[in-house]
Amino acid sequence: MKKNIITLVMLLATTVGYAQSKNIEPEYIGQVAIVNADSTTVLLKKETAEMKTKSSKWGMLPVPGAGVFDKSKVNLTVKGASSPTKVAKGTITLIVKASDNNVDPKQAFGIFQFEVKKKTRQYLLAEAGIISGMKATTSFNTVESNVKKYGDNCYLVTVDNLEPGEYGVTSGDFSSIATFSVQE
Repeated sequence: MKKNIITLVMLLATTVGYAQSKNIEPEYIGQVAIVNADSTTVLLKKETAEMKTKSSKWGMLPVPGAGVFDKSKVNLTVKGASSPTKVAKGTITLIVKASDNNVDPKQAFGIFQFEVKKKTRQYLLAEAGIISGMKATTSFNTVESNVKKYGDNCYLVTVDNLEPGEYGVTSGDFSSIATFSVQE
């Protein structure tokens, strides 16, 4: 019995030692992990995103010249009003896995804030109209952050004083967005 207890204690000590030295980088390119206060990480859920176009329908009116007032928007839309991953307001640290961390971080990934609309989260990509002209988003880097190289092909991203809201992290594939919610 005494021998079994000693073996169990040694096995437990080895397991705890291995868990503490375990690499905390995300495994696959495009994955994003959030670093908790105790240095553990949680992989952000990737949610399916769709590009949706919405028009003001002025161009559909059978009145000459009505199309001049038509305005269209293209949004990146994710279902659900809130991300399943919740974090507290304050400084947030993320680890973003890229194919190569020698690339300018602004080209490797982007962090942006969604606008919540009823049962969806949306990010405006482009807006066009004859009178208003064309406005297009060329960057997903709308949230200020400090970025450093981290481990093998990762970036360590620190965001200070992030306001409550819904956020997304993209790394080139707009059909799948890592999301998180900042709570009060």
